[in-house]
Amino acid sequence: MHNMLSGRYSNFILLFIVLVYVSLNMACSSGKKVVYFRDIPDSSRIEKTVTTVPYSEPTIQPNDNLFISVETIDQRNIAVGTTKEGQSKDAYSGYLVDQKGFIEVPLVGRVMLAGHTTSEAKELIRTNASKYFVDPIVNVRYLNFYVHVNGDVAKPGRILVPDERISILDALSLAGDLNITARRDNVLLIREEGGVKKFVRFNLNSSDIFKSPYFYLHNGDYIYAEPIKAKARTATSDTSKDRFITLGSAALSIITVILAIANYNK
Repeated sequence: MHNMLSGRYSNFILLFIVLVYVSLNMACSSGKKVVYFRDIPDSSRIEKTVTTVPYSEPTIQPNDNLFISVETIDQRNIAVGTTKEGQSKDAYSGYLVDQKGFIEVPLVGRVMLAGHTTSEAKELIRTNASKYFVDPIVNVRYLNFYVHVNGDVAKPGRILVPDERISILDALSLAGDLNITARRDNVLLIREEGGVKKFVRFNLNSSDIFKSPYFYLHNGDYIYAEPIKAKARTATSDTSKDRFITLGSAALSIITVILAIANYNK
């Protein structure tokens, strides 16, 4: 009898250890999935370097809205744009690039900008403006540089970028970061180029993201953070049904424990 009780007691201990082990492994596995750059050693004595992709300026596309100013230090010339104090000499909100890629600037003329960076656009406009102005100073920047971040993030929506340089990590940071229930290993980027949409997947658990040619974003890029399956099921399931299943499972567990204890005491 004593040996039988000892055997049952040992079985209960073994079962308890197995359950604890499985639970801890599940918790650790889930925890790893929410950590960025898991391949970077966490020891301060170990250093890892990652070669990042070089930044390349985005190119101007049709329908881009551009701020353009042309100024000159020669008082005999009247230039369009803004003064040093920011006061407009000729009021305008921006220049829209037409479907053929051109913009029209008063006293400068029609200039093809599509396919060029803002740095290249400055030189193109300066060349044209030099026909009318003495040593013109040209400034070009985007007025409608937006990226979209949606899905399982803290603050989804459209983000206005104050300058042209923004990475996918910058965009996620401006969106309040991914929620704890978002998948770090499957962040989707959608980009339209030449009338074709490109779909790129990012794994934020890996530092290889810094090597991606899509690490820096372009105007109009769309980022989608996918939720984990458990959250997706919760969002689409019947809450009353789920509550019933949860209560039923809890009741079944209690009954199982009671029966086990009763058999143990026999």
